Amino acid sequence: MDKKEKDPREQIGIDNMVKARSSRRGFLKKAIVGAVAVTATAAVAKKTGDVLLKEDPQQAYMNDVLPGDKALSQMQYVEMTAGEKKSLVARLVKNYNNPEV
Repeated sequence: MDKKEKDPREQIGIDNMVKARSSRRGFLKKAIVGAVAVTATAAVAKKTGDVLLKEDPQQAYMNDVLPGDKALSQMQYVEMTAGEKKSLVARLVKNYNNPEV
């Protein structure tokens, strides 16, 4: 047999390999590789987003609390009058006895 001539058994083996690539196993392999690639890409995107958009919790707390503390410190204590106390107590008793109102 010359080197240029192909052995028929070799050709059958090549044909079987081509068929195997398009079989269910080949499809499943491609699907799994694709799913792993998508998952890895999503993980990298999440990590990148977390790093870029990370907010300092201490600074956020200070930005939130300090203006409120400043506003509270500027307020002055004012006592209720006797009439205000009576109306407030009456409203509380009324709401306690009839909570639907």
